[in-house]
Amino acid sequence: MGLSSSQARLLSLTGRMHDIEYKAQKLEAQKLQLANETRRVNENYLNALEAIKVQKKILNTDGSTTFVDATFKNFVYSQAGNNSIYILRNTETGKVYVPNEIRSAFANSDKTLDGFMKTLSSLRTDKSSYTSITSASQLMALSGSTGNFKLDADIVLDNWSERINFGGILDGNGHTITINSGSEGLLYYANGATLRNLEVNVNITNHDRNNLGGLAAFINNTTIENCSVSGKLNGNRWLGGMVGGTQGTSTITNSTAAVNVSSDLISIENGIGGGKFDAQSYAGGLVGCNQNGTLTIDHCRAEGDVSSEYEIIGGLMGMSRGTTKISNSVATGNVTANRNGLGNNDIYDYTAMFGTNKLLASGTFFGEFSDEASVTIENCYAYGSAVTPENAQANYSDFGQNVSGNPPTIINSYSTYANTLTYSPKSVAGVSDLATGGYLNIDGSEYSNLVELFNVLLEAGGGISMEEEYENDPEWFSNVLTYGVAMIATVDTKHGFEITDSSVAVSTDLREVANEKELRKAEVKYESDLKRIDMKDRKYDYDLAALENERNALKQEMETLKTVSKDNVERTFKLFS
Repeated sequence: MGLSSSQARLLSLTGRMHDIEYKAQKLEAQKLQLANETRRVNENYLNALEAIKVQKKILNTDGSTTFVDATFKNFVYSQAGNNSIYILRNTETGKVYVPNEIRSAFANSDKTLDGFMKTLSSLRTDKSSYTSITSASQLMALSGSTGNFKLDADIVLDNWSERINFGGILDGNGHTITINSGSEGLLYYANGATLRNLEVNVNITNHDRNNLGGLAAFINNTTIENCSVSGKLNGNRWLGGMVGGTQGTSTITNSTAAVNVSSDLISIENGIGGGKFDAQSYAGGLVGCNQNGTLTIDHCRAEGDVSSEYEIIGGLMGMSRGTTKISNSVATGNVTANRNGLGNNDIYDYTAMFGTNKLLASGTFFGEFSDEASVTIENCYAYGSAVTPENAQANYSDFGQNVSGNPPTIINSYSTYANTLTYSPKSVAGVSDLATGGYLNIDGSEYSNLVELFNVLLEAGGGISMEEEYENDPEWFSNVLTYGVAMIATVDTKHGFEITDSSVAVSTDLREVANEKELRKAEVKYESDLKRIDMKDRKYDYDLAALENERNALKQEMETLKTVSKDNVERTFKLFS
């Protein structure tokens, strides 16, 4: 039996009523969003009313003074009087804001003025033709390459185990590669390569692995300049905080390794010489071993501790079999060699087999070199201590030993281990402040300012990159001060570079004023936003009113239909009663 016409119409009206209710609820939600937006607009306007900007006093040609909007460019490093300059420091770290190339040059240098200038000069060298590297997959694709590559982003590597053979140019460009965990350094074999301006943080563990280096396991005919490696590295032998082993004619300059290097014993099965245990670690804070060829190290630092379960380790370098010249370099880490290999019952007894007179050396700067090696150490310093584990046999030196007793050539070099060094200067000793420039890509007119910047960075412990786009932005400068991101300080440039915190209130060269320009912009936006919100609100009210009228009409019709339906039902029952 079908529905009557009145019943069908009633069902249709009920569906329409539900649709009206849904639309009304949606409009009410939109009105609520408008209310929240109105609150945000009001808050932004109130913030604009309270906004200030920082202005700097300048001296006019007629002797009068005027205040202009302060920026990083026109205020920082300007004269503060009494032989002082203004700097901008990060409130959390205390580091100084500097242009990116200055921060990168300092971070990648050996923290000497000469090293800083050379690094900056290198950074400014034209390297326009290069391939950009921004990801781990692009790093992996370097294997077998001989082109020119440059990092354009920081890269993080997890579980890194790639063995990359590389023969081109790799420029870090001030970016950092972080090996959070892995069994290999950044590169495996660098052959005929140039590695420059690289910052690498490593966490490498590979207990039974020979040949490991934070930057490269091996280098051959390769140049490393202005690089820094930090972290920790663990393996068996041929280990270096920066490079494991070197061959050919290679150089490492203006570079720092702050890596804690530890050498484990390998089991008898993995040993060499007919299954005997290999007791020679060949581990160093910077380089493990010059295996053959000629290695030159200049203006470098090794700042990590070096330890071995046996012998032949050095604070800066472990072993040389070729020609090695090290100059103007420093090792600061402690050296721990356990010549009895305590704690491992499977050790081949090296000392019993060869006799104590054949114990090979470990040193706070350099370990051991072979008879055919030629080693020259000039203007170098070892600040670390030699640590002898309990019951171990000690055979330490400072600048290396040879089993035949032939000494290396030592020139103007000292160590705390030999009690010839009783002080610890901040930079490599023997490199004095240069009176003139003379560096490629550094103008003589900027030299004195760069000297001041270097000393400021040395005192502050480093820099933070100041992006070029904000250097002339007064809003950026005002905001970092207003919101406490950075603070003003002064540096005495003539009496020890002492940093003194200051503020806008203290400085006679700065003042805070209302930001009228931003306020006018905020007022225009405030009025425009309120007008837009009001128009939307009116439209929503109009639509809601229309829905309400339609709903009332539908309700009235539905009541009428219900009454008619009821009357029809009553008449039908009367007919059959």
